[in-house]
Amino acid sequence: TSYFVLADVVCLSIQPHDPTSLASISLRQTGDTHHSQDKMTSTNAAAAVVVARLLLPDDANPVGNVHGGTTLKLMEEAGMIAATRHMSSSEANRESRGNCLAALVRFDTMAFHKPIFVGEVASCTCEIIFTSKQSILVEVVVNAEDISKGKTRVTNTGWLWYVPLAPSSFGPTGEKKDWKIVQVLPMAMPDEEAAIQKSMTKYGKAKAKYEMRKKSSQNSGEDFDAAGGANDAKEINNDLDTFKSQYTAPSEGRSPTESEQVLCQMVLPGDCSKDHVAFGGFVMKLMDNAAGCSAWRHCRANVVTVAISDMDFVSWVRLGDLCTIRSKVVYASSKSLEIEVVASVASAASNRDEDTVVAKGLFTFVSIGSDGKVLSVPKLRLESDEDMRNAYLGKRRYEAAKRARLEGSN
Repeated sequence: TSYFVLADVVCLSIQPHDPTSLASISLRQTGDTHHSQDKMTSTNAAAAVVVARLLLPDDANPVGNVHGGTTLKLMEEAGMIAATRHMSSSEANRESRGNCLAALVRFDTMAFHKPIFVGEVASCTCEIIFTSKQSILVEVVVNAEDISKGKTRVTNTGWLWYVPLAPSSFGPTGEKKDWKIVQVLPMAMPDEEAAIQKSMTKYGKAKAKYEMRKKSSQNSGEDFDAAGGANDAKEINNDLDTFKSQYTAPSEGRSPTESEQVLCQMVLPGDCSKDHVAFGGFVMKLMDNAAGCSAWRHCRANVVTVAISDMDFVSWVRLGDLCTIRSKVVYASSKSLEIEVVASVASAASNRDEDTVVAKGLFTFVSIGSDGKVLSVPKLRLESDEDMRNAYLGKRRYEAAKRARLEGSN
């Protein structure tokens, strides 16, 4: 067993008899940096990260499975290390005297494939699959290992977008005061033909996602939903009117108001990086906790996270801020719930009386019975125009996701 420190990350490396075993718990850095025509690039391997930990009882939900928020936090930590490591050899990092860091701005897609159980080792593997001028996309794959049986399985996959930041000014005591977005070190494509084909497939999908988001942000006067990007407001309103006319209130069910939850937590030193900025995983875990409470309020049964979409981080969360999470059910299919979650902060350093919104996301939950099978969920009773609109957009997203799954299986 050996201990070592690399870029402020303390690593424990355990060398088992089988070098491919997930019992090898480490943060690894491999690869190198290439120079071509005065243009520096970084290999995907240079940012390769494996983060692993043993899951304990305090990581579990009431029925003994590992809490989804715990997995999200682990994934974000791994993604942050990979994205920051990608920028470590960049010109921007040298100019900032090694103070460049990666900040999470979007959790694009997140799927919970299988549960993780207490006593297993969860291992996050990261890969840089796309870079633009000011953003880095990290794919994170989580494997769970039953270390006594030596069996592993993929439990979670996600795409996390980061932007590289460097301090633009410092306070009187030398602390980093303001930050600016800097240019990303371009990723280098692999040399082997098979690796190129695999990488280009991911790269193409990632680039399409990037272009869609970029286009939608340029249409600020139009509505946007995860189903299809920028939409004509007139078309949405016409479809919404049809949705309202066809809606019939269920004889039994619960309203979005009945599922509303508010959670508050002060941001403490253990929630932050060395620069007193809260980790994205800290906020995501709080958001998942609130979403789970809303799902339970609606179902009154055991609930689990199965997917996250469109989680955007739009502002800082700092040490000493009061972080407030608000959540409610906005759409219910026969066996799943979509929950809207909004995170905001109140800061002593700000003169504003209102909280500042820092993150938004959509969480999908299902209810699980004692036999492990998915249960039907109570219907959603819509009581206001806002409820109607949210449910209509939720239905669009649900149907689009269903079409995508069917197309993917063909």
